Amino acid sequence: MKNIFKGLRPFQKAELLIMMVLAFVIPFHWFAAQCGEVALLVCVVFKVIFDQKFSLNKEQLKFKWAYIIFALTWVIYLVGMIYSENQSVGWAQVSKKLGFLIFPMIFIFSDMSYMNKERLKAIGFSLVAGCIMFFFMNLFYAIYDVIFNGATTSRFFDQSLMKLYYVHHSYLSMYASLGLMFCFMEIFENKNRKIKVISIIAYIILVVFIILVRSRAGLIWMVLLFVLQWISLTFIMKKKKMGLIMGGVFVIAVVGACLAFPSSVSRITETVSNIKSEHSSDHRLVQFKGYKSVLEESWLFGVGTGDRTDATQAAYRKYKDKIVEIITPKMAAEIDEVINDYYYEPDEKMRNDMMAKAVKLGVDPEIISAYLVEYQFIRFAIDKEINAHNMFFDTIISVGIIGLLLLLAYFVIPLVLWIKLKRFDMLYFSFLLMIGFNALFESIFEVQLGIIFFCFFNALLFYMSFRPNNSLELKA
Repeated sequence: MKNIFKGLRPFQKAELLIMMVLAFVIPFHWFAAQCGEVALLVCVVFKVIFDQKFSLNKEQLKFKWAYIIFALTWVIYLVGMIYSENQSVGWAQVSKKLGFLIFPMIFIFSDMSYMNKERLKAIGFSLVAGCIMFFFMNLFYAIYDVIFNGATTSRFFDQSLMKLYYVHHSYLSMYASLGLMFCFMEIFENKNRKIKVISIIAYIILVVFIILVRSRAGLIWMVLLFVLQWISLTFIMKKKKMGLIMGGVFVIAVVGACLAFPSSVSRITETVSNIKSEHSSDHRLVQFKGYKSVLEESWLFGVGTGDRTDATQAAYRKYKDKIVEIITPKMAAEIDEVINDYYYEPDEKMRNDMMAKAVKLGVDPEIISAYLVEYQFIRFAIDKEINAHNMFFDTIISVGIIGLLLLLAYFVIPLVLWIKLKRFDMLYFSFLLMIGFNALFESIFEVQLGIIFFCFFNALLFYMSFRPNNSLELKA
């Protein structure tokens, strides 16, 4: 990768360097990534004026219609301001989602003909380096706490691991998962043995990182990614012997991880058991019951860009009132007094205490047992102003079915082009599948943590997947 800048003009070098820095800082903080986004935009403006002399790459413009459709995602949120009552929140949302406009425009106007697979890998490994550095910073701090401050091994997991400053574990898992995809490419495509070894080490570190941050969606996706990579190796790269070996390695790795990190695995098994249990649930399912009425009433145009939170909060309160009516206001007050960390399931002691209170107050204790979890989780959704935890539903609530169709275009357009051009890109396909999977459980486009990450890499990978020149050679 040392020659990736060779032959490039000054503005091309600056643009590539900024993209590498942007990829590196994404895992650290959304504001750092936002600064990288602004720097890239400024660089492109100067590049178009002084380097390109306002001329555009005609080959690159072949798919300008796709970038324009992508950019319409931002436009629909701007249109949603027309019927949005909460203007201050709405304009904050419009500003936050500028990445949907900025990155497609960058890849329309900036001549990216110098970009090739080696330079893409350089950007990818900048992300890998950022993930690993962020992980080690927090890991060493956790080790210090365990050795010198008497912390327990729980210090290495989930939110406790990010003690320096917290970055949501679902987003960290996505960053690391994309890093795994880039490492996989190097392991099986690069002929340099040194690069292969470095990539294997980085791959293992990222896997451990994902396990320790314990995002349920991240853990499940990592297993699915193993399957995708095995399919890619066996049937696309046609390395069947290596695929057989790697299949065995993946199985051993998954089993070993389950034995070595049982607390991470329990995050998934407990969720499954809670969903199946008569008196348990998952907080996302309870929240869906709360905001379902908004989906049914406002699916066509949505409630407006700035009114999503107000609408979901009103729906949550309405659902809470229904539960209070069933369990009685007296019992609701009793539960309110003992709720501490109501993000989690009430323990057995709390359940028994509330059922005993119900008997004293003349309320059916079985009703309390049945609705205790839902009341606790809906209280959590109200107090913390929780969104839908589903990007597709959140989009419908905000800007309706048109917004959802524009969101789905990000996934449909590449599939249609791959079929039409008889071309397939496993890296981009895996990225889109990862985003779509995580969007089922997180509103990943409601925060900069997800917006900049997705918009940048989607625009980059779309260009690389459908660029005119597929050569691996370094060319200016």
